[in-house]
Amino acid sequence: MELDALPFRAFAIALFIGALVGLEREKRQADAPARGIGGIRTFLLFAEAGAIAAWLAQALASPWIFAAAGVCVTTLVLAGYLAAVRARPDDIGLTTEMAALVVFLLGGLAVAGEAALAVALAIATSAILAFKQPMHAVVGRIDRDDLYAGLTLLVATFI
Repeated sequence: MELDALPFRAFAIALFIGALVGLEREKRQADAPARGIGGIRTFLLFAEAGAIAAWLAQALASPWIFAAAGVCVTTLVLAGYLAAVRARPDDIGLTTEMAALVVFLLGGLAVAGEAALAVALAIATSAILAFKQPMHAVVGRIDRDDLYAGLTLLVATFI
């Protein structure tokens, strides 16, 4: 019996995605006194869950498997968020939780045959997470008039 290399490659890509985003979240937690819902191991597992769910959904021709796994992951993420809010009610944020859901979906996307897109989006996700301070600094320099001028330009361009 010959092993098909394609699923192994897709699963390896999904795990890479979990490691990439998980590494950033782990480093962010090391810089902050409060712990989030997970670090590198947890994000590896989110990606693996997405990959397994997508593979099973394809193998059994039932997209409900991926949807059910998504509901389970979302429930776990929500439970972690609620526990964190109870422990630190003054430090509410959803970035790590949203990143966890994105990693689950990207793991599924890698197995669904869109590995290049999944990796590109994982890199973009990691960049969004890593460049928090520079992004907030740019937003801080934009005043309301600049925002309105930019939106007016976009509306004029696309209408």
